[in-house]
Amino acid sequence: MPDLAYQIERLQVRRGNDSLLDCQQLHIPAHRVTAVIAAHAPEHSLLLQALAGAHGPQQGSLFGQTLPAGRHDARIAGLAPAATNPRQRLFDYVLQGRLPASRWLQRPSALDRDAITLALRLVVPEAQAGQRLTNLNPSEQQLARIARSLAQPAPLLLLDQWTTNLCAQQQLLLMQRLARLASTGRTIVCTLPEHSPAASHAQWLVLLAGGRLLGQGSPAQLQPAASGHQPHHSAPFASQPDRQHPAASWPSRLAA
Repeated sequence: MPDLAYQIERLQVRRGNDSLLDCQQLHIPAHRVTAVIAAHAPEHSLLLQALAGAHGPQQGSLFGQTLPAGRHDARIAGLAPAATNPRQRLFDYVLQGRLPASRWLQRPSALDRDAITLALRLVVPEAQAGQRLTNLNPSEQQLARIARSLAQPAPLLLLDQWTTNLCAQQQLLLMQRLARLASTGRTIVCTLPEHSPAASHAQWLVLLAGGRLLGQGSPAQLQPAASGHQPHHSAPFASQPDRQHPAASWPSRLAA
């Protein structure tokens, strides 16, 4: 078991008398990219919201400390908001994610600029840094949001619905780059749609269905053995010949 960022004894999300999410013994490793895949999209978003503290305190720890009661923890950053000023330059939009509002009128430090440059290089061509947001297409604007998130100094990044407007090739390429970034000390937890090929490049998987935890582990641990026996705590993984739906319906097949 790798070093853990989250060690959750029990995580619950309820609406009145209904249980929307109930996961026990959930582990999310530090310095890895974890992909959360669910049979129904709202479930993986609920999980990330709960990890951020949006649904009240949970039973467990984060980086060895008791989970914070609120969602405004300095260690946690989320997907950046969409731009509100289409005339803003891409570099300045990402800079706003790096600097708190109290420092916005100050000149960014060399460290700030280096972080912004690195974040932009991970997701967009360098030549686009000076472009105005209004000149970017929807997928480029989504990548700008991801770059702004990556520029934040928090060691833990929760990316919910980050694949919006991104094609399969963009998802795959970005997941590869996020995995390299994680190895430098960032912990990244992201949601993925069931059919995204990017799941093959996640370093840890969390599978949900029916509001329950179905499986967790590395792709290698969850891959069924050639003999056909299922490993412990695993969920069905798409077989190699099934190329049309690489991450297809592991949770939904169990939920059926």
